[in-house]
Amino acid sequence: MTLSAIEQAILAAGGGFDAFTEMVTGLFRQAFDEVIDAPRTNRFTLAEIEKTEKTYIGTKVEILLRNFLGLPKGEVLDLSVNGAEVDIKMTTKRDWMIPRESIGRPAILMKADERTALCDVGLIVCRPEYLRNSNNQDQKGQIAAAQYVHIWWILRRQHYPKNFWEVLPSAERTAIMDAGTGKWRLAALFERIQGQPISRSQVQAIAQQHDYMKRLRKNGGARDILGPKRIAILWGSKDRDLIEQFGLGPVTSEEFVSYHATDPAEIELLRTRDHID
Repeated sequence: MTLSAIEQAILAAGGGFDAFTEMVTGLFRQAFDEVIDAPRTNRFTLAEIEKTEKTYIGTKVEILLRNFLGLPKGEVLDLSVNGAEVDIKMTTKRDWMIPRESIGRPAILMKADERTALCDVGLIVCRPEYLRNSNNQDQKGQIAAAQYVHIWWILRRQHYPKNFWEVLPSAERTAIMDAGTGKWRLAALFERIQGQPISRSQVQAIAQQHDYMKRLRKNGGARDILGPKRIAILWGSKDRDLIEQFGLGPVTSEEFVSYHATDPAEIELLRTRDHID
């Protein structure tokens, strides 16, 4: 099965290129956030997790990708694409580690960098001549940089939802987390970080409550605090038209973004939609 045919099958299973792109970019954010597990661990960045936990990120990405595509696991490798065994390899560094059972077989290569919030997805046949020897204990090979020309790229340096904690000064983090109860922390977050998409899992981490979505709404949530300040919290799932109108995109269905309205027409629009007071 050619790499072109594998790409076509994957994109078809994912609902087309645009749907696949939105899914994959959200998938990386979900995988990192679930491993960091901020609501229960009080950790916020990849650098804070244990070394053993970092090895699980690849497994998490594999599980999420297979579930989204609705494709079965192969008998030997991670995925079966129209009967072809395909491996899934994920890295947060530069190189992909290729196990012996993948030699001569196709693989989906996935990479994400939390510092830049850029990701890559490509396909390659793991030919022996593409690999350089590794000294790791599993005797895995690494794809040599000179052989990247053989990668069939699906996404290249694609932006995915960033972890704002990576670039947030420690004083800002402290101010947000010390703001009070869940709704006050969320209000501080969306007032201080405007125009930047924030994932649902990060909202949960800050709210640190079971019904964290309630802490965003009116009648007891952050909107009670921000509405009088004309700051709206918009949800990519329900407010896509407003997000596009205000030039805030891209924002996925799993993200929120705040917007401070100053133009009278925008204020009236947001007031009509019950986003501000």
